[in-house]
Amino acid sequence: MDNSPIKDNIAKQINSNFDFRKLLAAVLSGWYWFVLALIVAGACSFLYLRYETPIYSIRSTLLLEDKNDVSQDVLKALGPNKEKSDVNIYNEIFQLRSQDLVLRAVDSLNLNVHYYVQGRVKENEIYAETPIELVFDSAGFTGGGARDLQVEQSSEGIFNVTDEETKQNFRVPFDTWTDAHFGRYKIVYHKGPKVNPGYLSREIRVHLEPASVMVGAMLASYKVAPTDGRTSMLDLTNTDNVPERGVDFQNTMLKLYQRDELANAELKAERTREFIRNSLQDLESQLKNTDIKVSNIKSQNGVVDVGSQAGAYVTAKSAVEQQIDQLETQRRVVGMLRQSVQNTNSGIAGLPIDDPSLLALVAEYNNALSQLEHFSSPEFPKLSGERQAAENNLASVRKRIMDAADKVTASIDVRLRAASATASDYTGKLSSVPILDRSIKDVQRSYETKNSLYLMLYQQQLENEITASSITNKSKIVVAPYSSGGPISPIPKMVYLLAVVAGIALPLSVFAVRELLNNKLGNEGDITNLTEIPVLGSISNNNSGQDIVVGESIRTGIAEQFRLVRANLDFMSSGVEHKKVVMITSSISGEGKTFVTINLGLTLAIAAKRVIILEFDLRKPKISERLHLSREGGISGYLADMCGLDKVIKPSGIHNNLFVANCGPVPPNPAELLLLPKNRQFFEELQEMFDVVLIDTAPVGMVSDAFILSQFSGVNLLITRQGRTVKEHIRMLQMIWKEGKLNNAAIIFNGVEHHKRYGYGYGYGYGYGYGYGYGYGGNGQGYYEDDPKDSKSFLGRFFKKKKRSKKKADA
Repeated sequence: MDNSPIKDNIAKQINSNFDFRKLLAAVLSGWYWFVLALIVAGACSFLYLRYETPIYSIRSTLLLEDKNDVSQDVLKALGPNKEKSDVNIYNEIFQLRSQDLVLRAVDSLNLNVHYYVQGRVKENEIYAETPIELVFDSAGFTGGGARDLQVEQSSEGIFNVTDEETKQNFRVPFDTWTDAHFGRYKIVYHKGPKVNPGYLSREIRVHLEPASVMVGAMLASYKVAPTDGRTSMLDLTNTDNVPERGVDFQNTMLKLYQRDELANAELKAERTREFIRNSLQDLESQLKNTDIKVSNIKSQNGVVDVGSQAGAYVTAKSAVEQQIDQLETQRRVVGMLRQSVQNTNSGIAGLPIDDPSLLALVAEYNNALSQLEHFSSPEFPKLSGERQAAENNLASVRKRIMDAADKVTASIDVRLRAASATASDYTGKLSSVPILDRSIKDVQRSYETKNSLYLMLYQQQLENEITASSITNKSKIVVAPYSSGGPISPIPKMVYLLAVVAGIALPLSVFAVRELLNNKLGNEGDITNLTEIPVLGSISNNNSGQDIVVGESIRTGIAEQFRLVRANLDFMSSGVEHKKVVMITSSISGEGKTFVTINLGLTLAIAAKRVIILEFDLRKPKISERLHLSREGGISGYLADMCGLDKVIKPSGIHNNLFVANCGPVPPNPAELLLLPKNRQFFEELQEMFDVVLIDTAPVGMVSDAFILSQFSGVNLLITRQGRTVKEHIRMLQMIWKEGKLNNAAIIFNGVEHHKRYGYGYGYGYGYGYGYGYGYGGNGQGYYEDDPKDSKSFLGRFFKKKKRSKKKADA
């Protein structure tokens, strides 16, 4: 189907000027559509809010503080850098959103079990109101997929349970373990201030699903994010259709998270305590052995004070030897560290090492070991992937520590060799020093270093015990979990606002589109914008249903409009040839051409003029039918020499000065009949007999009859009709007038109603047209027309009837 004419017509309409006054008139006349749209939109919004499940937002705020990392603090105190490290906020976010933590919360609250009761229209989920709970043993729900159970209390303490999948029914006593293929469970009564005991008399649907599915659903709505970039506070948010459940979920998540914090801090403190205790015992043993050796040497030689024979050499050598002792101690400590890392999986702390990189690796080793132990706990059987990652991380850190220890040992060895060479020089110089003094100093060489290390570790032991006794959570709940006062979806104000907007915008857009695509005349301005043909007058719409609307004593608005047309017609006909002959035509049928002709003729007859109306619409005559005149004789018979003029002219029956020349039998060749020479003689005779000759002829846009008859007329009236005449037809009339085919033409705008919504359409097919070869005779089948019907909608007619009834009642 070719839609190009329609597209072209639409383009022309869009490109034309948009008449906002017409749109306003259409809106005012169709106000009831806005009322109806608002009512429907409001009702839909109410039903949507009534039956749509609301979603609530749950929020809380958590403050993170780095104050209980005990092992890290001890290592920092042993090293040169004693500043605290900032808390890694993203590590905490990961832990707060870990699947393991969510799984524990789901298991703790039994969130994979949902309870529903049937309301008046839809099924409602209950949480705190449920009077029963379905509890599984430690194995949990093992059904594999989602499952529904229908639970109903048949008597006190006895429940009927129906499996919707297998349709099996069970009688389950209260608080009694029952074995089923989806797990071992029991039904208990739920206690709480919000419990509704009335639900016990109704059937409760229990929806079961695997905990892993519920974990995924909770993680989808559970968000943890920094409050801003300046603080270490976190915002925790999640959504739920049951706000109490969402608050319980966040409270449980925070409780489990802080419980893990305390457990980790206590574990680190215990490992630090054990390491310091073992180191102190070793150093104490070494110091006691040194004291015993010095006492034995002095006792064997009977010496209390060796004296100062060594002098300056001894002092210098002592400094070098002290350096050697420190290096050896460092080397031994590094060796102990390497051996401990290689052979054991215990934590390390309290090492007197001045290498910052090695200290950092030790701290990383302790954290990796703590993480491995965390994931190796029996509480986390499903986290094999995390455990493998922790083991790989520990092995990597162990390898890096051993490599770093080897590098530090090599560096110490180089320094030891240099110090030993210097000590050998001093040894040669001290050959004169008594053997006794040298033996004592050899024994006491590392005494001071070990004693300093012992005192430092003892101090750290005290600090560790103080810290361990005051361990608290590094996190603090700033804002406890709370639910939003109203739902975040749907929001009633927004829904009703959208309903109001839709209720106004939808009818308005329909009116605007209809007005934009309107291709029919709406007011007189449409005519003046499209053509230069003058407008002779406007005729209001005939709502009376009568064909005759003028009379000698009638002073209605439409009658006065015909009198105004009569006055204007006198001005048009003055000074022109054939001024007595007025041809009335239109662009298409149905524009009121016959109605205007009859009433204009009657208006002229009332003015004491002899008027005859010629029914020259030979294809479909309407005047004789409306005036109830006989169809015998007529114009077609006269032109075909079948009758005389006396058989053509008939009284109208409505006024003595008004006569009608009826059509007669419908001829098969109207155009050829009009071209006969007798037609000119017919007009000449009529002009001698009458003051005004009105020609009612076929539409000019359909056939050529009007062009043939225009040679006998002095004035040509073109009838247009509001809401009926297509704007393109006005352009056609303009073209005909420009080409001189219809001289001295004027337009009558018929059927005018103010503030009326007009019909819309495309093209020119309106259910009427001309055709040939469809039969001839008195039935007038040359062409046909459909009288324009009332285009008001049902609502428009309804409200109009209401208004009329009210007016009658007021009268």
